[in-house]
Amino acid sequence: MQSHDTRTGTTEHRALIIASNQAMTLSVRRILEQSEWQIETCRDQDEFNLLAEQASWLLVIIVCERGSSEMLKILQSLQSAIASEKTSSIVIAEQPSISDAILYTRNGAMDYLSWPVIPSQLLEIAERAYRLAEYAVLKSQSQFTDQSKSDDVATGSTKSGRAMIGSSVAMIELSKQIVRIARSPELRVFITGETGTGKEVVARLLHDLSARSGPFLPVNCAATVESLLESDLFGHEKGAFTGAHATKKGLWEEAASGTLFLDEITETSPTVQAKLLRVLQEGVIRRVGSNREIKVSARVIAASNRDIEQAVREGTFRRDLYYRLGQVLRLPPLRERLEDIRLLITHFCQRTSREIVVTPEAMELLCAYEWPGNVRELESVIQQIITFSGRFVFREDVLRHINISSPQQQKVNLPFWSAMNSLRHDEWPTIRDLRNWYVTQAFLYFGQESVVARYLGMDARTVSTILEEVAESNKSIRGAISSGDKE
Repeated sequence: MQSHDTRTGTTEHRALIIASNQAMTLSVRRILEQSEWQIETCRDQDEFNLLAEQASWLLVIIVCERGSSEMLKILQSLQSAIASEKTSSIVIAEQPSISDAILYTRNGAMDYLSWPVIPSQLLEIAERAYRLAEYAVLKSQSQFTDQSKSDDVATGSTKSGRAMIGSSVAMIELSKQIVRIARSPELRVFITGETGTGKEVVARLLHDLSARSGPFLPVNCAATVESLLESDLFGHEKGAFTGAHATKKGLWEEAASGTLFLDEITETSPTVQAKLLRVLQEGVIRRVGSNREIKVSARVIAASNRDIEQAVREGTFRRDLYYRLGQVLRLPPLRERLEDIRLLITHFCQRTSREIVVTPEAMELLCAYEWPGNVRELESVIQQIITFSGRFVFREDVLRHINISSPQQQKVNLPFWSAMNSLRHDEWPTIRDLRNWYVTQAFLYFGQESVVARYLGMDARTVSTILEEVAESNKSIRGAISSGDKE
């Protein structure tokens, strides 16, 4: 159900409000008409069926009163239009519940709101419905290119399915280094880079390209205590320590002819570093509790998110071990290859089972963010956005998951706007009433006049005067104000 002007290529702002309560209908209508929506109304399913035969709407708002099941049937009748993105539906509940929220959402509602509704919230959702219809029309007319289908995003991938993504100069140069290093399968490699830059992905890619016959075995040196780390790496003999009920091969033996990946190697103790140095020098290990030397053939790739040269200077990492770690590969943080963000987003969207379109406004916002957690943070945020958005990802979807604006720019939704929406004009509070209510609520929340004054941008003496006035006229909150901190 969509109203579309084929002459201009734009979608009309047409909406239908279904509510048996005329006061609620009037309130919702006034909110939408502020943004120039063309409104039609009906009261029940019979009226809706008559209107649906001769009209169509971009947005259908269903107001559910207590104990009514009729509105669910109306929503279910809109299934085909919702699925084809010709219309969107919002449900407003007089008595909201979790079970109803799940029920209506599963039946296609774009959002489920409680009454009284906050005007700004309703207008934001309505605008999203409009843009969703606009993008659907453009897509059907081939005026919108689905980025996820047009970009060749991967420069290299591992057998596990993880990929190196990018077309920036930094990533192209890194990929060339990886290919050269892979041609020397015995060369040790040390990978350095910030958390989330993909060090294990690069290590696995090096292993795959080197065509080593053995397995790729990773071990996180920072996540294992020293005694267990030695046993994990070198193995142990039966009876070597309490709990060693049988002889066990270490990862170094298990990775024979393969690759051993020592992640966060800078977090190892001096004792473990000394043993690692000996293995790298001699090519042999000794299991814990044994004097027998075992020759090992695994290639070693190490990694750390710390500045290893600084660790050497500070004396927390052995200089001679650092020299034994071989070729150094530095992975650039995402802020140094901003042009790759678009490709990464496209790649993460492609990995889902859904067709996802990131709108230009949302993509611009994502590309402008610094991403301190690098690729790992980007992947996590994209997964969250996809989970909670529809087929199209809009700017507001992004803003729910990353904090771009400063605290001073963030606005608070004030509950009294929704309360005013449900009142007649002759019942509206005065500016003085609103001021007193606002200051009182802030004081009940913060408990200190000085904090209230700072947050509301008021003079402390004015705050004190208002609270004294409210306390004199309202016995129910007099005690709460009197017990607060007047400093």
